[in-house]
Amino acid sequence: MKIDNYPRNLEQFVELRNQIATTPEGGLACFIIALREFALKGDEALPWMIVCRDINDLQESNMPTAYKGYTLANSELSRLKSQLAHQKFLIDSYFMGSTPENNYSVPMDNIEFSFSSNKYSGDPAEGQTKIYVYCSGAATPRPSTMKRNEKGIWKVKEYSSLYVGIQGPASSKRVDDL
Repeated sequence: MKIDNYPRNLEQFVELRNQIATTPEGGLACFIIALREFALKGDEALPWMIVCRDINDLQESNMPTAYKGYTLANSELSRLKSQLAHQKFLIDSYFMGSTPENNYSVPMDNIEFSFSSNKYSGDPAEGQTKIYVYCSGAATPRPSTMKRNEKGIWKVKEYSSLYVGIQGPASSKRVDDL
């Protein structure tokens, strides 16, 4: 899946989500973009994550970081922040063109993802399915469970495999010249 215009703000992001999240792959692409923004900007990008999550997995909140009265659970945020603190480059590994050798640099002009499913993924016609995304830092694609809402927008239900550690970038490898 290719995306020509990387969103620069929440308004553009919601427009993109409304256009492409009509498929499970499009919903997952949006969520990965939201994860990248969250890795880069922290709580400022929390609304990007919120609009991509299944409503049943959100908490009602009046906190300043909430979006339209909803936020992610504290335990989810804590786990995610912890993993991203250890591997800031982790989310970039889902963008095609990033590799450990190029330090997971992402070509932002035309971003692309590679998705797959299998016979055990479930039937999208039933409103829930598992989608796998290629990861350049891992031996196998990473799964996420997607759920379609009543407006026909696919949102992430479960994504814990997306923030499991990956191979480090080439620049982090220590050279033994002793």
